[in-house]
Amino acid sequence: MIELLILYSLRNRERTLYSMRCDIIEKFGYFTKPSLGTIHPALKRLLKSGVVTIRNDYSQGGKKSTYYGLAMHWKKKFNDLFFTPLSENPTQFFTEIQTRIAVMDILDSDLKETFLKDIMIKLESFLLDLQNALDDEYTGFDKYQIALLKKNIEDIQNYKAFILTLEEN
Repeated sequence: MIELLILYSLRNRERTLYSMRCDIIEKFGYFTKPSLGTIHPALKRLLKSGVVTIRNDYSQGGKKSTYYGLAMHWKKKFNDLFFTPLSENPTQFFTEIQTRIAVMDILDSDLKETFLKDIMIKLESFLLDLQNALDDEYTGFDKYQIALLKKNIEDIQNYKAFILTLEEN
């Protein structure tokens, strides 16, 4: 999902690798703080796919600066990345939707609506699985596992309420 953050960061202007990292942390640091070692390979993948462009500039002293920008067809790649299937792993799922919600402003309104509906369906599925696990008398959960199941159910209900507020806006 780092590729989405890179494309979002480059959408208005060219950036150096360091500037890109600072921009990503400034805008998305509340849920992710990628290192240069995470950004650089993702940037190479985007360069290889032709979505990101590269420009080298030299100062009067001869210092080289590399600037990254976006090719004309970047938005198609953004949409393709945005709509890759969400993870079945609940932990990864929540990280993925946070990333996607954070950059969702780039999408057209009908795509935003589709995405939010897809999230609600997935949340309902997770909620049903958790409730079934909690109600299963044969599993033999201990009190800590039961407490965690109940907390996760509450978290998903809160997430559903949050998604509903996004649908209203």
